[in-house]
Amino acid sequence: MKRIDLLFRSIDNRIKKQKKNRGDSLRFKNYYLKTEDGNGGVFAKIFDCLIKGAIIFCILFLFSYLRTGRSYLSIVISSIAVSIFYIVTIKHQNFRFQQLKEKKRQYIAGRKVYSEIMNKTVSETKDYIKEIFTSVGFSRFEFMENTQNRILLKTLYGGNRIMVLFNIYKNDLEVELREVKEFVHVMEDNNTKRGIFITTSDFTKDSYDFINKLSKNYTLLPINKKQLLNIIKRSGLFPGEDEIDEMIENKISKTRNRLNEYRKTILSKNKIKGYIVLALYLTLTAWYTPYIIYYMVMAGFILALAFITFISNIDYDSGTEEDKPTDFKELLNDI
Repeated sequence: MKRIDLLFRSIDNRIKKQKKNRGDSLRFKNYYLKTEDGNGGVFAKIFDCLIKGAIIFCILFLFSYLRTGRSYLSIVISSIAVSIFYIVTIKHQNFRFQQLKEKKRQYIAGRKVYSEIMNKTVSETKDYIKEIFTSVGFSRFEFMENTQNRILLKTLYGGNRIMVLFNIYKNDLEVELREVKEFVHVMEDNNTKRGIFITTSDFTKDSYDFINKLSKNYTLLPINKKQLLNIIKRSGLFPGEDEIDEMIENKISKTRNRLNEYRKTILSKNKIKGYIVLALYLTLTAWYTPYIIYYMVMAGFILALAFITFISNIDYDSGTEEDKPTDFKELLNDI
């Protein structure tokens, strides 16, 4: 019994360790690098670094050998220089990778939070606003207007009465000058001299200019999408590390599914006949063109593709669960 308990504990510890190290796995590193600069993944970076090191070694060896005439000394000098190059490059790449990793993870978390805000009901948005503002010292919330795209409220901060307008734009529309002026008029009507205008998009340049030129009697703080996400992050309402890992895992899985779909399309058994016909056509027409070798190589490649497609479809089962037509009545029976 004790051995079984120890076994389960060992398995549990391995699972926890795997989850903990998942963010630093090769799959995740490839995701960070490929999605950030489009220059390939980890192996592409390593290969690129090795090629640069080899070029530097050859240049320095040739230069040293021409100057000294000693091959051994030239090899030593070139090796030391390349070693220094690799050390500096690795440190720089690691530092840059950590920056890319943090930037990408924060971007994914921000997208998640933004999507949740866009899909909240009016009641949920009100509770969310209270949670954000309470965490930074606001109190006594009085909601005056509650719609799907606009929430207006009064609150207290440091003993001062502040009016807050929360605009929710789903199409990244910028807040126009007219809307800012209307909010200032609402502040005047409610004898409030301090206001906060929050939007899930941004403000136009005219709006920013107007806010900066407001009289000293009124103070208006504009908060755009980026600033709002920073406030939410500092309030501790951003997704945790495990949740971000799950989101990245889902994105990687979706990418793999798309690649599998492309593979299924290329290796579809319905294309075997077409591949064979195309290969025969290229073989026959090759003798009537000046590019015989090119046509024959392409014909061989397509014929090989037809053979691979045939082999990959030998165990193909057309009656798999995925490909069966969906019967709506059968689905209704499960309700």
